[in-house]
Amino acid sequence: MTDVASRELRNNTRALLERVDAGELLTITVDGRAVAELHPVSHRRQWMSRAEFVNKILPNQADNDLLAELKAIAPDNTDDLRPL
Repeated sequence: MTDVASRELRNNTRALLERVDAGELLTITVDGRAVAELHPVSHRRQWMSRAEFVNKILPNQADNDLLAELKAIAPDNTDDLRPL
């Protein structure tokens, strides 16, 4: 991890952020004292397997009575409408 003075961060923000984006870890210092760390943000995956999706979603499903409640609130739907 590389130490970077707060003054250098202020004067060279873009260059330092490019280093972090490339994977480097930086420690920001004030008067020689470490006060913060800059590290790349972990990127979320765009896709997951079906099995992983099911394992994450099934435990968090709405209760089984939700569909009945929604039909009671709004019995009509637009399933029979076609685009003009």
